[in-house]
Parts: sequence; C-alpha cells; structure tokens
Amino acid sequence: MTSDEMMALETLKKERKNKNIELLMHSSISYTEYPLNQTMVIPTSDGKICFYPTSNKIQHRGRVFEGDAEDLIRYVMEINQRA
Repeated sequence: MTSDEMMALETLKKERKNKNIELLMHSSISYTEYPLNQTMVIPTSDGKICFYPTSNKIQHRGRVFEGDAEDLIRYVMEINQRA
C-alpha cells in the first residue's frame, strides 16, 4: 500500500468515526466511549454491545456484525423493546 493510499484510508476512518459518533450523540442511547481502542460500549437489557465506529463493526454475545451507527441504534432499540 502506498503512502497516499494509507493517508486516504486514515481519512476515511476519521470521517466514518465522526459520522458515527455524531449519530450516536443525537440518539437517546447511552454509551461509554473508550478512545484508547476506539470502541463504544452500550449497555442493554440483553448484555453489553461493543461498537467500533472506525470499522463499522458491532459485537454482541460473541458475534460480530457489520453495521454503522444507524444499524446499531436500530439493533439496540429492538433489544430494549423485547425486554
């Protein structure tokens, strides 16, 4: 990978992270952000969910799903409605 490609990838990750964080900040979901490993932990009635805003990954109960903040918000709302 060339340095230009690496810089483009880093820019993409930053944009993705900023978009995801902004969406979560405007939602009613409470979360804890861990900047060291760039994760967000969301408590739910069915355990905690880890969200990785730079890679658009959601982890819950040992499974990893692809999804952005909008998908995460829908998933959390669905879990909390079942409780």
